[in-house]
Amino acid sequence: GGGGYGGGGGFGGGGGGLGGSLQNIDFTSQQLIPFEKDFYIEHPDVTKRPDSEADAWRASKQIVVIGDGVPKPCLTFEEASMPEYVLSEVMKQGFDKPTPIQSQGWPMALKGKNMVGVSATGSGKTLAFLLPAMIHINAQVSLFIPFCPPETVLERVGT
Repeated sequence: GGGGYGGGGGFGGGGGGLGGSLQNIDFTSQQLIPFEKDFYIEHPDVTKRPDSEADAWRASKQIVVIGDGVPKPCLTFEEASMPEYVLSEVMKQGFDKPTPIQSQGWPMALKGKNMVGVSATGSGKTLAFLLPAMIHINAQVSLFIPFCPPETVLERVGT
C-alpha cells in the first residue's frame, strides 16, 4: 500500500539511506565551544516583589508553574531586562505591557529554562519565545547560525 510509515510509497523508514554514512562523534575527545544559556538579569522591582504577589498574579492569569528555580514574572517591558535594541522595537509597536505568557515566559527563556507554554491564539506566544531566542542566538558569537538580523525580525512585529 502507499504512504504512511513503512508502508511503501518511499516515505516510511530509513529515509532512503540519508545519514547512513554518518559516524558517531566521541564528544569526550572534542573541544566544544562554551555555550552560554543564562541571560536573565532580574530587575530590582521583580526582586522586591514578594513571592506571594507573584503567585497571586499567576493565579489571576491561570498560569501554573512547576519546578525549581522558576523566576517571578516581569509585569512591564522594563522589568523584562531585554537589550535596548529589542525593547525599543517592541515599544515602537505600541504595546503597553507584556501579555501573561510573555511576562512568565521571557524570564524563563532568558534563564535557559525548559518551558511548555499553552495559550490561546493571539496571546503573544510567538514573541514569548522569539525575542529570547534572538538574544540567545546573538550572544553565541562563536557559533555560525544563519539567522536574519534581529532588527529585521523586530521591524516585522505587528505588521
